[in-house]
Amino acid sequence: MQLTIEKLVYPGRSLATLEGMVVLTDDGLPGEIVEAELVGERKNWIEVRTVRIIRPSPDRVVPRCAHYRTCSPYQSMAYGAQIEAKRSQLLEILAGLPGLPAEGIDFVPSPDIWHYRNKARFSVTREGGAARFAYNVPGSRDAHVPVEECHLVSRPVTELLAAALEIIRGGEFRTLVEAEARVHGAGSELLLNMFWSAAPLPREIDALVTGLAGRFPLRGLVSLRRAGPGWKETLEWGRGFLEEEIGETRYRIGPRSFFQVNVRMLGRVLEDISSWGRFRGTERLADLYCGVGTFGLASAGSVKEVLGIESEAANIAFLRQNIALNKAANFKIFEGSAEEWAPTVLVGQIDAVIFDPPRKGLGPEIVKSLLASPAGRVFYLSCNPTTLARDLKTLSAAYALKVVRGYDFFPHTPHIETLAVLERK
Repeated sequence: MQLTIEKLVYPGRSLATLEGMVVLTDDGLPGEIVEAELVGERKNWIEVRTVRIIRPSPDRVVPRCAHYRTCSPYQSMAYGAQIEAKRSQLLEILAGLPGLPAEGIDFVPSPDIWHYRNKARFSVTREGGAARFAYNVPGSRDAHVPVEECHLVSRPVTELLAAALEIIRGGEFRTLVEAEARVHGAGSELLLNMFWSAAPLPREIDALVTGLAGRFPLRGLVSLRRAGPGWKETLEWGRGFLEEEIGETRYRIGPRSFFQVNVRMLGRVLEDISSWGRFRGTERLADLYCGVGTFGLASAGSVKEVLGIESEAANIAFLRQNIALNKAANFKIFEGSAEEWAPTVLVGQIDAVIFDPPRKGLGPEIVKSLLASPAGRVFYLSCNPTTLARDLKTLSAAYALKVVRGYDFFPHTPHIETLAVLERK
């Protein structure tokens, strides 16, 4: 069948109509005519797969990554068109919310659109006996796509992993299942994390250390093995953390710590929160899902007290170190889930709340607490605009939406990060 693509819809599908029915496909830019084959019929829409671009859009460009459909399907679109597509998607998802700016939504492009990821993690596959790095096919745990080079990944990480792969190919490494490298400190520090199905052999660790430590600014090598639902972590060489500095705040980041992969975009968000926060040194700030202290520590010097909630033990360990590094004596930790602690922490005089929740958005206990005892100002950084829209609609009973801004943390991908600023009515 032939289709004319009308628009891109979140999260990254191409939409057309056929005899009054919505048709969604995996490739096609607005205005393009494509040839597609049927995949399946749903109740209210038809799923197809694009097999040929008949009339390409002027916004179509040649992707850099051979595996781009796996890591970043928007690579086939000019970057300016990506920003406009994401802005339109965000506006459509949030349409109808009270207080949404009539002039539209500002969407901040990334200062770096290639090599911006400070972390990369690959599966280790073996074809014909030779080890290769690969990404998992989206939606599958077993299917893989080989990766020769990913242009989203920072060059220091790419170079370290390429050298590690040569060492892996020259040895046994039969129990190695994944390899991950992280870089921080403007490329001056690298950490290599190796994931194993069984304990590595001493000679395998020695080969990696000998082959890499003298060639790269490698600060540590960490082995991780499955232990129940989590990972058992073993420091094999060096130290088990990196350090990052954003503005005047220092962060110590461990092998399993969550930290944004696009640091320059993170810096822009922190600047915006500081500008819109207008903190005067007298406020009590609650930082839910605080991780290693990314947002709370950046604001700690401008407020009276920070109440940070975090559930992951690996994050909490580095959060304590980061509080000490930044001499943030006014930062108090609540160990446990944000949903568990919200009814306690958000009761009383909280002047501002910051949260960066998982894709599922805010739990009902958090929303209930925010409505029962409204904070003066709320900063909601979301990685999922659909759950953001749901939560903002509920919170509108007690808060007025003041600012909505999109940030392109992940160029060439369909992902959208959004910061919403709310004020108590």
